[in-house]
Amino acid sequence: MMLAMVEDIRVILVKLADRIHNMQTLDSLEPGRRHRIAIETLEIYAPIANRLGMNTLKTELEDYGFRYAYPFRYRVLEKALRRAQGNQRQIVKRISDRLRRALRAVDISGSVTGRKKHLYSIYRKMRVKSRPLSEIADVYGFRLIVKDVDQCYRALGTVHQLYKPMPGRFKDYIAIPRIN
Repeated sequence: MMLAMVEDIRVILVKLADRIHNMQTLDSLEPGRRHRIAIETLEIYAPIANRLGMNTLKTELEDYGFRYAYPFRYRVLEKALRRAQGNQRQIVKRISDRLRRALRAVDISGSVTGRKKHLYSIYRKMRVKSRPLSEIADVYGFRLIVKDVDQCYRALGTVHQLYKPMPGRFKDYIAIPRIN
């Protein structure tokens, strides 16, 4: 596959598209084969999509891979997040609106987008940090896009003013949305 990709990038694009289709129809396979294909997707295809800058495709591959490689963990995490987050669109909207108002107040123009992070991303963070979901605070991601470096640093300062250190066991953690 790698040799063919060197010759023509379209080869890998077709392979990734084929893998997405295969993952969408994985329910029809027996569990052992389903698990093997899901692990292969997580370890090979999703990282290739990531390296090619195809984040949407990478995320979709990871979500399918996680669902079929670790179905019990997937269901438990999905249920826990649904219970913990309540109405996530409202939360993301409320935080995004607060960020927009704060940027307008200091005369910074730009865009703010927010999203709920994907299950596999949260699961990976739990595994790497050996923490339960209750200790993972990074469940939402926010992107602020401004026109130049000066406004970027001013926006960062504004965000720092909004989000103070969290009380309790996260004394040294500052809840700051990711800024790109």
